[in-house]
Amino acid sequence: MNDAALDADLLAAHAGDQATRLAWLYREAADRAEREGDMDRACFFLTHAWVFALEAGDPMASEIRDRLVCEGRETEQ
Repeated sequence: MNDAALDADLLAAHAGDQATRLAWLYREAADRAEREGDMDRACFFLTHAWVFALEAGDPMASEIRDRLVCEGRETEQ
């Protein structure tokens, strides 16, 4: 999936109020940003992924939070 397709999927998932799909798509965006070496952008997307994963009750919320903790964007409490 290219960036334009990812953007289109994100917009469609927002329009459809699909929290689980949004969590996965934002995590994908974060992974891409991380591969490009842009951790600020990656953590921005990870934060969105985490919020939507929590909203959906998706177990990946824990993994996303762990990544944010590793980057110093969340505390370990």
